[in-house]
Amino acid sequence: MTSADQEAVNPLATAAVDRLFDRQRDEYLTEAQRLIRACGSLIAETGQVDPPVAAILERAGLATRAFYRLFNSKEELIIAVLQDGTTTKTSHVIERMSSASTPLERVDAWVRAVVLPYTQDVSQGYRAILLHTYRWETMFPTELAAMREQLLQPLVHAIADLRDDDPKNAQTAAEIIFDAFFGVACRAEAQRRLVDPDEITALTRMATLIATSFSATE
Repeated sequence: MTSADQEAVNPLATAAVDRLFDRQRDEYLTEAQRLIRACGSLIAETGQVDPPVAAILERAGLATRAFYRLFNSKEELIIAVLQDGTTTKTSHVIERMSSASTPLERVDAWVRAVVLPYTQDVSQGYRAILLHTYRWETMFPTELAAMREQLLQPLVHAIADLRDDDPKNAQTAAEIIFDAFFGVACRAEAQRRLVDPDEITALTRMATLIATSFSATE
């Protein structure tokens, strides 16, 4: 179609095509969310981080073509499940931190909020996701880094409010605290036990020390 032909297109025809694509987009988004929820529920119930595509489709009530027009692979769908989970967890963490009255209390609240699921009898899927995170970081480094940063930001802001120095120090301090939490949670899950109160106390004390005194420039 030439530029002259494009200029001559009837505005009502253009609007009709736009409406068609909007409806199709909404339908595809709905199907994608059904697949994400189906995959997430199967992981939670079975503890398998890679449920069969057939089982996902059956749970979602969709045909095979729906899966492959929306996702390039099952791994990509799993990343979408993790993204949804990270958003939900971050919201919970922020809610817990909102009741704290000082930056240091917000740091403590962040640690307790992120470790809370591992002090309880959580689903098999929660444990499986934790133990497979390193594998997914290798396969999808950009996506996993973005999820990690999403969960870290409330902690970074709390540490930055607590200190008056190089902003990079707040970021680095938050990353060290996150790695400590992750290591404790992974060790507990590998040993098939819950994170115990002594470990939580140690994590919160360590977080306080790092948040108040860590400096990468010294």
